[in-house]
Amino acid sequence: MDRARAVTDPVIPLFRNVPAVRSGVCRICHTGPNDRPDGEPYEICSSCARTVNGFRRHAEPVVSISLAVEEGDDNGLFRLMARKEAVPAGKSRLRPETLMAATLSRFYDAHEACLTQVAGGPFTMVTTIPSTRVNRPIEAFHIMPRVIGMIGALRARYKPVLLPNDRYAPVLAGRDSHPEAFQMMGTPDGAQALRGERVLLVDDLFVSGAHMQSAAYTLFKAGAEEVVALALLRLIVPSAWHKNRMSIWQEAGDQPFSFDRCCLCASTR
Repeated sequence: MDRARAVTDPVIPLFRNVPAVRSGVCRICHTGPNDRPDGEPYEICSSCARTVNGFRRHAEPVVSISLAVEEGDDNGLFRLMARKEAVPAGKSRLRPETLMAATLSRFYDAHEACLTQVAGGPFTMVTTIPSTRVNRPIEAFHIMPRVIGMIGALRARYKPVLLPNDRYAPVLAGRDSHPEAFQMMGTPDGAQALRGERVLLVDDLFVSGAHMQSAAYTLFKAGAEEVVALALLRLIVPSAWHKNRMSIWQEAGDQPFSFDRCCLCASTR
């Protein structure tokens, strides 16, 4: 834990708090606005409505550690964790996976109870979402298995059980989900391969939810009792034309980021 603090403390100013669910904030992604014209509280945004449409079960909520933006002066965290730029660390350069692992380890240590409460009990398995870039080996190029392998609290339960279906990679690239975008390893249909498992599904970046919800659906279809989705970053576009997202981004920067707070336990305070 001391190592995780030493790695993350210098870059904490780059992190931004993810809001708790409330009226006007999507109960799945914790950022998108409630788009219902009647203003019904605790509804889901149009993006999440699209990505979970037609799925019998989906991941709810998606827990993100920090908000991030891709462009502008505040995109430092995105550059470090999404673009995988090396982090200056004295005379050396810290590898992106080291920062990602320290961030995930520190958050999980502080909020394991929050996550397991959503899961209905301790996690029995941890898995990640494989790369959907066609013609590229999955484990060799996706960073998250290496990140999980650096975290003692997670690596013993890690199982790479998902495979991408290249046929639907363009669908996911278009930020739409699909029930057949992923499949289970080793079994043609994955029927009951995960019966009774409580799964922590971890990814580096949550944008529309297409990858996360498609993967979660596959795990549920394989018999998982519960799937809790955890992302390092929630990417938002706080453009001026969308007042809700602009206010969420500004609000997230009003208070200093703290690993003692998460979007789950903050809603109970």
